[in-house]
Amino acid sequence: MHLGLLAQPLDRRTIGPFVEDICGTFPGKGWLGRFLERHKEKLSYCQSSALDPKRARSFNYSSVQDYFDKLKGILEEYNIPWENVYNMDEKGCQL
Repeated sequence: MHLGLLAQPLDRRTIGPFVEDICGTFPGKGWLGRFLERHKEKLSYCQSSALDPKRARSFNYSSVQDYFDKLKGILEEYNIPWENVYNMDEKGCQL
């Protein structure tokens, strides 16, 4: 859950070493599916979707630089210290 809150959730490729650290043996081929089935009331497995091409095109150096220039201007204009800046989007506050 901690890694999920940090936006670094485990997936089929990365969970094996964590299991090995806890149990002492690397999990077998069908282990993850059986584990998820046993604990389906608390866990879920889903894959992320690809980045929308329109968003990917707008994420370039000039647009990012423009955003941070505007942000810096607003922070200076209203004397807002960096410790009062939070990462928030349409889904809420992110860690």
